Amino acid sequence: MNRTELLNKLKAFEHKEVFFGPQGFSVVVKTAELNKSQIGYSVDKDGKSLVDTAIGNWQGSWLVIAKDTELGDPYFVDLNDENLAVYTALAEEENQWQQPTMVAATLSGFAQCLTIIHQQCQQKSAMYIPDESCIFDLEILETFGKKIVGVAETNDFWQNFFVGYVDWLRDEYV
Repeated sequence: MNRTELLNKLKAFEHKEVFFGPQGFSVVVKTAELNKSQIGYSVDKDGKSLVDTAIGNWQGSWLVIAKDTELGDPYFVDLNDENLAVYTALAEEENQWQQPTMVAATLSGFAQCLTIIHQQCQQKSAMYIPDESCIFDLEILETFGKKIVGVAETNDFWQNFFVGYVDWLRDEYV
């Protein structure tokens, strides 16, 4: 898949910016934005390649398609994967990445996850202090999490996502 085809798929997402408590996803939808999103990952600020085939380095087939709105972590696809699974990874040091974590087994699954989150929460921006619109009921959160995991076809990322939400509620709710 080429960048233009991928960008068209991203533009078709029903929800391009989604929030859940303090966490959120911002999906790239413009060519210039897609190019800029690669800075610090596949290229440096001067356009020099940061790609290396060594384990732990950014791979040439990885393309950042979204960012975490809270921490700025990348969400990316591997263009060599016909399903366009979506991943995230944390930087260990400059241009050294931890093993990627799958966020969704397919790009369409990722889009569906964002839609489900939006439908459940309908937040317009990140929250810093929980309010009455937050989900406090752990059974509801568990059901919600299972729905997301089923669509994403992966568990580890979403388990950490929901643990982060519950920790935020415990830390910030007065």
